[in-house]
This record gives sequence, structure tokens and C-alpha cells, in this order.
Amino acid sequence: MQIQYNRHSRQRMAQRNVSEQQVRETIEWPDEVLPGDINEETAVRRYGAREIRVVYEEIEPETYLIYTVIKARTLAT
Repeated sequence: MQIQYNRHSRQRMAQRNVSEQQVRETIEWPDEVLPGDINEETAVRRYGAREIRVVYEEIEPETYLIYTVIKARTLAT
């Protein structure tokens, strides 16, 4: 699997303290995948009380372009 990041996604990852490993895990083993606009999808993965959403597009087989990482939030318990 190859993952490509644009500047926006890198900025959001830094702001939200989300690692490349977490992005990869979210795409590979999502808890849920939501349809997006046009060709993109949103992978959702829960890490304990945190939720990470990665908006991406599969631009070639096994090659993903990451558009943004949506705010990792704390889930209610």
C-alpha cells in the first residue's frame, strides 16, 4: 500500500496529533467507511475514546491520496 499526502493533510495531522501509522491503520482496518463527494471516501477508526477520520481517494490500485484528517474527537462513554 502506498499513501500520498498533500500539504493540507500534513498540516491537519500535525494540528491534530495524528501519526502516519494511525492514518495507515485507519485506511487498512476502518471501523466504518463513509461515502464522500465524487471519488473520495472517509475511513473512520476508533482508538479507545478517540475517533480519527481520514478523507482519501484511491487514485490507483493500492495507492491512496490523503486529502485531510478530520478532527480526532473524544467519544462519549
